[in-house]
Amino acid sequence: MKDSDSKRLTVIDGGKAENKKKRTGNKASGSGLTVKQERFAQLLAEGLTNSEAYRQAYDAAGMAPATVHNEAAKLASHNGVSRRLHEILEEKRGRNSMSSLKAADRVWRNVWRLAEGEHVPPSVQQAALALAAKMAGMLTDQVKIESVSADSKSIEAEILERLQRLSA
Repeated sequence: MKDSDSKRLTVIDGGKAENKKKRTGNKASGSGLTVKQERFAQLLAEGLTNSEAYRQAYDAAGMAPATVHNEAAKLASHNGVSRRLHEILEEKRGRNSMSSLKAADRVWRNVWRLAEGEHVPPSVQQAALALAAKMAGMLTDQVKIESVSADSKSIEAEILERLQRLSA
């Protein structure tokens, strides 16, 4: 083997390809956001404030509170982040509505099973039918509110009368 064959020099284009790899490798899958931006959006969707989410998603240990607040506000208004937050919230709403529909369906089925069951006591059937009617909006509780206005002399007279009855 010749000396020139064993030692070859490879020139890399100034490391630009490596820097580009680092930037694109930092992207979260599918959203077009960085991993930290995705985390920020997820934390906002969980109900954290902009600043709290920023502190958890980014290294903000040495930052002043005002700086964290400003950076968090900028990030929250970023088009990609706000779009992703909207997507996450829509997904949550969909899951919540499906689970509430499933729960309501389960309740309805159980109420009707009790109302129409052969070996169910009549008192339980009656209660199940009343519950079904309430669930369907057929029965509502009515509250009657009366407003009576009185002057201070009539109130004083009523109090004195009640005190006399108590002491008698």
